[in-house]
Amino acid sequence: MPGVFEVSRAVSVGVAIEDLLLLAECSLDSEWEGQVRCLPLR
Repeated sequence: MPGVFEVSRAVSVGVAIEDLLLLAECSLDSEWEGQVRCLPLR
């Protein structure tokens, strides 16, 4: 696993999925190696 994404409980499932899809489509796995990021991106 290249990184970890933490999703706030206050975020709707739809928004979390949109953000994860955006990250998956617009970046390489290696960009997230060793990182922990919180969602939502907005």
